[in-house]
Amino acid sequence: MSCRNLLLICALSTGLLAAAASSRKLHQSNGPAKTYGNAASATSADLVNDPAGRAHLLARLGNPVEYTGSYPLYVTAGQYNVDPSVNPTPVANGPPASEAGSWDVVGNSGAVALQALPFTNDQVLFIARPLNQNGGGDASLTNMLTVDNGTQSETAALYNMSSNTFTPFHITEEAEAAGHILLPDGRGLIVGGNNINLNGAFLTAGAQAIRIVDPTNKTSTLVSSLDRTRVGVTLATLGNGNILIMGGNQQEVGAFAADPSPTTTTHTPPTCSPNLGGSVADPDYDNPSFSILNPSDLSQSPSLTLALLLEAWPVNSYPYVVQLPSGSVFVAAGAIMGALFFTPDNATNDDSIGDLPNLPVPISYPQYGGFTLLPLEGPDYTTRVLFAGGAGEFCSGSNTSASQSSYLVNLTPGASHDLVTETMAFPRVMGDLTLLPDGTAFLCNGAQIGIAGGAGPNHSLADSGTTVGEIYNVSKPEGQRWSTVADSQIQRLYHSVAFLTSNADVLVAGSETTGEHRVQIWTPGYLQNGQPRPTITSAPSTITYGQNITVQYSGVSIIDRVVLVRVVGATDSNHMDQREVVLTGASSAGSVLVDTPPNSNVAPPGQYYLFVLSNGVPSKAAYVSLQLSLSSSTGPITS
Repeated sequence: MSCRNLLLICALSTGLLAAAASSRKLHQSNGPAKTYGNAASATSADLVNDPAGRAHLLARLGNPVEYTGSYPLYVTAGQYNVDPSVNPTPVANGPPASEAGSWDVVGNSGAVALQALPFTNDQVLFIARPLNQNGGGDASLTNMLTVDNGTQSETAALYNMSSNTFTPFHITEEAEAAGHILLPDGRGLIVGGNNINLNGAFLTAGAQAIRIVDPTNKTSTLVSSLDRTRVGVTLATLGNGNILIMGGNQQEVGAFAADPSPTTTTHTPPTCSPNLGGSVADPDYDNPSFSILNPSDLSQSPSLTLALLLEAWPVNSYPYVVQLPSGSVFVAAGAIMGALFFTPDNATNDDSIGDLPNLPVPISYPQYGGFTLLPLEGPDYTTRVLFAGGAGEFCSGSNTSASQSSYLVNLTPGASHDLVTETMAFPRVMGDLTLLPDGTAFLCNGAQIGIAGGAGPNHSLADSGTTVGEIYNVSKPEGQRWSTVADSQIQRLYHSVAFLTSNADVLVAGSETTGEHRVQIWTPGYLQNGQPRPTITSAPSTITYGQNITVQYSGVSIIDRVVLVRVVGATDSNHMDQREVVLTGASSAGSVLVDTPPNSNVAPPGQYYLFVLSNGVPSKAAYVSLQLSLSSSTGPITS
């Protein structure tokens, strides 16, 4: 194999980061079964049963090196199981809340929030890692003990964001490491999961499960099964309403087996050990494939191998995937980016976008940073994605410093796709990027040292939590777009979550490796600057494409911005389906007439917050269901 054809292999084996950062073209034509490296999609058996595929992946990293351990950073007792009523004292002499916002502890999550899926009735499902006598740590640190004399924790909690209370919620098929999104009818879709620490009928294998969560009836129902196991899987709603299912592993994995002594970015990156026995670098565990699910009848296409994921191995779990206005789908895994058209039997390059550069270092599990598609605005719908932080080296470990860089990429057809590199205030791995209604992005959570990993509240592969939030404003000049906001004073390390609420603030929870149950709200400065806040008095609950709709409001004299922001949750820094679309129109006293998105590639069907803003101050949201057609539509769930 030549370096020209397998650039990432060469970067891993020789440590040439400059080579890895250059652009490469993935050949996306279909190939026969078991074609590796030059086919976008080809039917293939699971790699564990596929010697040719396994040999291909092993060749990527050379011969296996000896397992050397992962050196977990053990957490002291004082750092976890904190009283959920404890609200840190605000930092003295900090900037005013009108500029930096403010943090408040508002409740107890009930389950340590590894994953969060909010619904349109102002409830959010927090999914935990079930702990029991079969492994995973001390179940007494999860608050909800239900069976086996207190040795088995519940699998999830349903948290009410209005009353800040929770009730236990049961998902029988283990959902830790699943992908999840909201369907257009307001129910939750949870796909994949895990198969470890199972416990009879109470906790069964979940890595092939497809479940529907009904927030009104408070039920989780197994509705179908995947054709292969997926641990660490991403979901993305396509413009036609189907769900793209991508990536993951065939079973639970750890981080890299080889975790060397502390290094710096001036040293040759360590080789990622294949560790034939349980790490992301074990080729037997890889699942570099995609399939497409029709949510109407739950039919699925067969899983097909995707060359981009294959080339991104071993850092390719929880890839970032988003529908683009051009009609293709953006995929980022490892250090590789691509824009592809997906069908049930193929994946092809979007030639209107063309080749994309590689990132300097991989950004997938266990090295992930924050990611989001930035707000879209017509008529041109300039399409930009932002990566924030991540691990600092190609094969990072628990002692590796996090990256302090962010990368902006313009994906608009015909635009330059060169990386725009900027510097954040703090190094940060495992950060969460949340879109705000004013067009900025809020960054929180994460650590300054290490990588993702650590099962249960007893150890971590990361340290030195980054508790100060940051704001990215793409409208400012390059190099001046990052600014700091208030300090949360609660470390949120591996498996933390953050998401926008209907109140235009951000709910933050989780941190598995510190057993954190405190739920915080970050209230942005735009809600504390003394300016009047608009109130939506009337808005349609269901809309479709190319409509003129009227939104009525009170409390202000004029509206200067109207946006749809998709209702999304988070897990592992992946806010699946996150999107904001600016609606164009005209405002008059008490009402604003706006145009809905022109097509479903700009805004795929689903559940959205509708915000109106006056002088940068957003209203509380009205929930809106954006449908492909109004002939058989269902509005948001409200109870």
